[in-house]
Amino acid sequence: MSETSGADEISADEISAEGRLPIARGMVSARHALRILGKRRGSLALSTALLLASSGAALLVPPALGWIVDAVVERVPLSTVVLAATVVIASGALSAVLARTGGRLLASTLQTSLAELREEVFTAAMRLDRDTVEAAGSSDVVSRVTADVEAITAAVSDVLPRFIGAGFTIALTVVGLTLLDPWLALAALTAVPVQLFAIRRFMRRSRPLYRRLRLEESERGQAIIEAVAGADTIIASGAGEAHLERVAVRSLRAVETEREATRARNRFNAGLNAAEFIGLAAVLATGYWQATTAGLTVGAVTAAALFFHRLFAPIGALLSSIDDLQRAGAGLGRLVGVLQAVPERTPRRSIVDASVLMRSLRYRYRGAARDALVSTDLRLPPGSTTVLVGVSGSGKSTLAQLIAGVLLPTGGEVLIGGVPAAGADLCGRRAAFLVTQDAHLFAGTLADNLRLAAPAATDAELWRALDIVSASWARELSYGLDTPLGHDLDDSRIQEIALARVLLADPPVVVLDEATAHGGADGTLDRAVSAVVQGRTAVIVAHRFAQAETADLIVVLEDGRVLEHGSHCVLLRRDGVYARLHAAAQHR
Repeated sequence: MSETSGADEISADEISAEGRLPIARGMVSARHALRILGKRRGSLALSTALLLASSGAALLVPPALGWIVDAVVERVPLSTVVLAATVVIASGALSAVLARTGGRLLASTLQTSLAELREEVFTAAMRLDRDTVEAAGSSDVVSRVTADVEAITAAVSDVLPRFIGAGFTIALTVVGLTLLDPWLALAALTAVPVQLFAIRRFMRRSRPLYRRLRLEESERGQAIIEAVAGADTIIASGAGEAHLERVAVRSLRAVETEREATRARNRFNAGLNAAEFIGLAAVLATGYWQATTAGLTVGAVTAAALFFHRLFAPIGALLSSIDDLQRAGAGLGRLVGVLQAVPERTPRRSIVDASVLMRSLRYRYRGAARDALVSTDLRLPPGSTTVLVGVSGSGKSTLAQLIAGVLLPTGGEVLIGGVPAAGADLCGRRAAFLVTQDAHLFAGTLADNLRLAAPAATDAELWRALDIVSASWARELSYGLDTPLGHDLDDSRIQEIALARVLLADPPVVVLDEATAHGGADGTLDRAVSAVVQGRTAVIVAHRFAQAETADLIVVLEDGRVLEHGSHCVLLRRDGVYARLHAAAQHR
């Protein structure tokens, strides 16, 4: 990964070139978190004040207990002991109430901030271009918006409030110990070098381990996703064992990294325990010396020992929280990295017509050695139907996705009605609508799936769209539009739902990438496509030559280049590539 002098983050382009989404540096993540937290300064200030007051109230407990010891040693009246005990109970109760109130307020404030970050990241993830997601692997994106969010959620719900409370407790306890006897405070400081050594060693070791673990978990998830998605192909090719081995290797790699992280945590905790033993021994020894030579009371020594012992829990909580905060910090860097990976938003502008113009248009997939689409110049008139023809890998789908605005050009431009395709708009909706052969069926009812394209559509409008694409099966569903759809719905019907969405969205430009590939011999999907493209500028990646024969324009591609274009009759008379492909198809 390259790094420029003075830069405080790794750019999206640098990381994506390696096939991974970026991971933001610590300063970048911190600035982003502070920007979100800054909107809630009042709640943060109040929760901080409550936690500070809680630590202050708890500070009265050790001196009051020392007071009780001195009272017993000096045989003072019982009322003095009762008064001291009342102080212990009251200060403890007040501290608990303030800590609970402040902790809940802080957790609520942080959860609200996290919810805002989640929304930002999810919105950004939805805007990632397909090339970036495919290069990084879908599991990388999924793990960031699930596992990394969970790590941060755990930190802001419990760890961070505990961390802040422990910090206040430690600071005020040190002050109380110093006021009691400076020599005792100095004795307590003997634990600090051991603690600092343990912290430094742990942080130096754990930070790269947690980042590596997040990456390895993502790679393991990607291997599982690929194996499940391609199960039929894997079984048919007899490659099951190889894929299981691949999942096992990645799983073991992640497990080994987790074991390394656990060993680092165990060494860290051992260092903390050693520091506590050294510090307590030093305080007791110094207390004995001061009691025998400087007249320090037994109660004061007891209070000092309790003060130091009282540090065990908050120091343990503070330092042990570093482990969880390291995890959360790694997760935050990955979440902010998603924001870095999003390409600059193309301004949305209204088109003047439904024409499509390509000027010196080219595209190269990330990491590829050559362009998938070489300098292309074409103009598609409004309302025309253009069919893209070519062998697999010729650049048809790439060109279709560029026209739909799904991919951003590497060079040149593609305009819809004079506006870049990615920002082309008409009356508040996207100007181009893409339908591929792998249309997705979302969890929910038939109406839910259709209203993705038009949330305000009435039931009558939904039925009309279904009727136009000849989805007569929908009329036979038990609950009509309110019928939940399952994965038993065949590909042809899913494609009809996708085409009905086009009618509901009513875009001026529609791009169909082999949208009839799952159609049967009855020609239902072909008729549905004809109805959908009526009155629109249509770009169709041909699945059958019958679609090309009626098109206004045929564009023949090979190796990312436009070899020829024209109508069906013109290209047949030319006796070029199209004529040969057409003849070969007729003899199958």
